[in-house]
Amino acid sequence: MVTSPQVGITVTAPIEVLTTLRGSLLHEGWLSDLWGTDYPGQTRRVQLSWVVWSYTRGARVLISTAVENLTTSLVHLFPSAVWFEREVWEILGVFFEGHPDLRRLLTDYGFNGLPLRKDFPVGGYLEVRFSERNKRVIARGVNFTQEFRTFDFVSPWEN
Repeated sequence: MVTSPQVGITVTAPIEVLTTLRGSLLHEGWLSDLWGTDYPGQTRRVQLSWVVWSYTRGARVLISTAVENLTTSLVHLFPSAVWFEREVWEILGVFFEGHPDLRRLLTDYGFNGLPLRKDFPVGGYLEVRFSERNKRVIARGVNFTQEFRTFDFVSPWEN
């Protein structure tokens, strides 16, 4: 089994780093993944991570940065970023400035909320069921009590 070398860095200006990587080191690379992680107690709540893979050099580069709710789109550099950015926008609420087509992919257009935010209720905001009396699907609000949770981001392996 052949494994490719991997490099992971955390940066404050990911767009400039990815532009430089695309132009010089990974000139034939492509964006293979983009995801976000929610950290509710921090000022920059969402950490975005991009994985760029160079198939000519056999290397992967992971670039991470913390953002609030706005960042620049990478569609002009990596065309594969269209779907990834749409997913992150829809599920975590990070708006990508300059994205050509921010539409919903995974939820309905009437959906309210950001499902991968840690303060989103597990049961959602609406309950959808079929009514035998009305012979149609009806939606009603859900009122569950959800206790306040604190999140500990310290690794259990670190002392």
